[in-house]
Amino acid sequence: MATRATARGETASEAGREAERVLRAARAARRGVRREGNRELPLGPKARRTRATLLAAAYDRFVERGYRSTSVADIAEAAGVSLGTFYQYFRDRKDVMGTLVAEAVLDALSRDEMHWDLSAGAEGLRRVIASFVRAYASTTPFQAVWEEVTVTEPELAELRRELSRYYVRGIERQLRRAQAKGLVRNDLDPGRTALALNAMVDRYCHFAFVLRIPAEPVDVDSSVDELTSIWLSAIGFAADGVRT
Repeated sequence: MATRATARGETASEAGREAERVLRAARAARRGVRREGNRELPLGPKARRTRATLLAAAYDRFVERGYRSTSVADIAEAAGVSLGTFYQYFRDRKDVMGTLVAEAVLDALSRDEMHWDLSAGAEGLRRVIASFVRAYASTTPFQAVWEEVTVTEPELAELRRELSRYYVRGIERQLRRAQAKGLVRNDLDPGRTALALNAMVDRYCHFAFVLRIPAEPVDVDSSVDELTSIWLSAIGFAADGVRT
C-alpha cells in the first residue's frame, strides 16, 4: 500500500525519484515494443491490439493452469497467433507475467484511494486498506499465480521485493509524519512498524482469499473493518484522529 506524504526532512522530489526507480520498469513494460529481427519498433494500433490479445490470453491460461503448467505455445494458441508472433512482442513466459504485474501495479497506484491521506483520520486509512483488499479479492486466482511465480522466477521475486519496499517506505514516511504531529505512538519504530502492518494486510488477504483459511468465504467489508481497527489500535491512532 502506498502513501502520498513524505517524511520529515524528505522532499517531495526525493520521494518522487524513489517511486520513479521502482516503477520505471513497469512503465516500460506497459509501453511495449514489437521486434523485427534485431530491431525494436514502437507499437501501432494493430500491434497494440495483438499485444493486448496475448496478454489477455496469458492471464486466462495462467489462472486456469498455473504458471509452470502454461507454455508459450499455450498462450499463442489461446490468442490465435503463431509462436513467431508471440516472440515479436514478448521474450518468454516470464516477460508476459512481468508485464501483467506491471499493468496491475500501475493501475493500483494511479487510484487516489491507494494513497493514505493522514488529514482524513481513520477514514483515510480505511480507504487505503479497502482499496487493497477489494483489489486482491477480485483478482484472487491471479494472486495465487503471482505467489507461485515469485518462488520459481528470481527476477520476478526481486520485483516483488522492490514493490514491497516501495509500499513499506511509503507507510514509514506517513508514520513519521504522524509521530511529528503527535497523532500516533512515539515509542514505535516507524520502519519496523510499517513492515509489520504492510505484511499483516498482505498475508491476511493471501490466507483469507487464496488459501481459504477459514474454508468458508470471508466477507471483504468486514475484513476491511477488522484490519483497519487492528492497524489503528497498533499505532494508537484514535477513530477521530486524536491520539489516545
